[in-house]
Amino acid sequence: MNLKKASIALAISAGLAQAGIASVVLDGFDSDPNDDLGGVGAYSTIILSNPYDQGAEFTLDTAMSVGDDMGCLVFNSDVGVVQIGTIEYSNEGAGLNLDAAGLGVQGFEVDFAMIDQDFYAEIDLFTYDDMGNTVGSASRLIQISAGTDITAAWSLGDFSVADAFDASDIDEVRLTFNVRNFPTASLDFIAAEFRAVVPSPGSAVLMGIGGLLITRRQRN
Repeated sequence: MNLKKASIALAISAGLAQAGIASVVLDGFDSDPNDDLGGVGAYSTIILSNPYDQGAEFTLDTAMSVGDDMGCLVFNSDVGVVQIGTIEYSNEGAGLNLDAAGLGVQGFEVDFAMIDQDFYAEIDLFTYDDMGNTVGSASRLIQISAGTDITAAWSLGDFSVADAFDASDIDEVRLTFNVRNFPTASLDFIAAEFRAVVPSPGSAVLMGIGGLLITRRQRN
């Protein structure tokens, strides 16, 4: 097994609504490929229904600004279209080797600029073995309400854990919008940022060293 080391800058933003909490940006949707902690994201979409032969998009727009934030994710479904959008962060299949336990990750958040209807979104976390096979997972499904300036939150303590999931060795983070079990037709929204929530003392340490060196496994 070869080892490849990559230094990835951490974007830390304090002063969130909950005192004592900061965040680590996984994807600011402002660069293609993503240059935040989540690394390159693989985008995919599935159309479950399109009765009127309408259009749909699930795209990254790095030039669009949302308030003071540059870059966003656009999910647009024309009349009657039911689509699922998924982003997979896995170091292009090699595994992230993300130590969420060491970082003290308490959960995940996504900021939305506008949502026209309620829908469900899920975060799945996976641990790989040395051959790149999934050996454990954790998942959390939440409902996100329609509105503008919405921050959706997934508490790590509420995740359902299966098999040999290891929070100190997360190799894949998968974010799914409008999951197939509870599909919403004609759904539109804009997402501005995806991040992990961490305690502010840990963030201060990370800011002090200027970044985090993550060892990523290059598997044969």
